[in-house]
Amino acid sequence: MKTISPALFFLIFLFTITLFFSSVADAAKKPVLDSDDEPLHPGIEYYIVSTIWGAGGAALESRSIEKPCPEFVVVNKYQNGMPVLFYPVDTNDTIVYESTDVNIQFVHSVDSNCQTPTIWKLGDYDPSSGKWWLTIDGNVSNPGPGTLTSWFKIKNGEKGYVLNFCPSVCVSCISLCNDVSRYSYDNKVRLGLTKEGGSEFIFMKASETTKKVVEKHSDM
Repeated sequence: MKTISPALFFLIFLFTITLFFSSVADAAKKPVLDSDDEPLHPGIEYYIVSTIWGAGGAALESRSIEKPCPEFVVVNKYQNGMPVLFYPVDTNDTIVYESTDVNIQFVHSVDSNCQTPTIWKLGDYDPSSGKWWLTIDGNVSNPGPGTLTSWFKIKNGEKGYVLNFCPSVCVSCISLCNDVSRYSYDNKVRLGLTKEGGSEFIFMKASETTKKVVEKHSDM
């Protein structure tokens, strides 16, 4: 009877341990749930809506008359806002998981003449307000130092979920690590970073058509 060499035994052992820890890690990941208690899926359109009744949902707002192309991510009162898409850092993921890096993109712009990409990103520090505002013109995928400002996380809250900026796509990079909150500023309600607890949101499928797509996807 042949015996297994020490080297082969070590490789089998290492492979088994890797599979074990990989399965444990997958089991530990919690999916982000939408308002129907179904997992969020990449490529499906959702509204990001405040858990505060009437506060509204995430949308785009032009910076000024002189600069009409939308730049700031705002919250529109008494409206669901604008549909978004989510892109997990792991492009093989078919579900958006809590506390993992994700890109967020508005499906449409408010002005067809604006060519600015509608992917969310963290803007430069605004000394006039003392805030770090959420803007657009970010990047999808390509995790690393060059796309650091385009990655967000979704954390579980008390009544919904909290958006968070604390990218993990570059271990050696120095970055901010704060939740996202609603701020009344310049006659708008903008989204920006906070040192305190962030605002809570829920994710609503953008249409009945979207719901049917998700149901079909879930049955596969």
